Amino acid sequence: MEKEFTCIVCPNSCRIKVEFEGNKIKSIEGAGCPKGKEYVKNEITKPVRVFTGSVLVESGDFSLASVKTPVPIPKKYLKEIGEITRQIKVDAPVEIGQVVAFNLLNENIDLIATRKVKKKII
Repeated sequence: MEKEFTCIVCPNSCRIKVEFEGNKIKSIEGAGCPKGKEYVKNEITKPVRVFTGSVLVESGDFSLASVKTPVPIPKKYLKEIGEITRQIKVDAPVEIGQVVAFNLLNENIDLIATRKVKKKII
């Protein structure tokens, strides 16, 4: 099979053509740097992404706090993590970098807050 990727690693956005069968790569052409070649190899063999989303916040000056995974996770888990994230509620205050969920899907996937939410003053 042959597929073309646009590399997202650097601003050059190289168009990289790869020929592969299953997870076995036969050839890679068009990578302007080693990082592009590595990016395409990962996309074929083990694609990963950083998950971003939001969780509900109780008693906060904002009702949502943005969250992300601290490291890229296997792409196959993104939808499930999104569904779980919609059910998570945390109490204010929330600090940037605070872990709001641990070991999701028993895959050692955590979510950290990327927005500070203060406790609402009544």
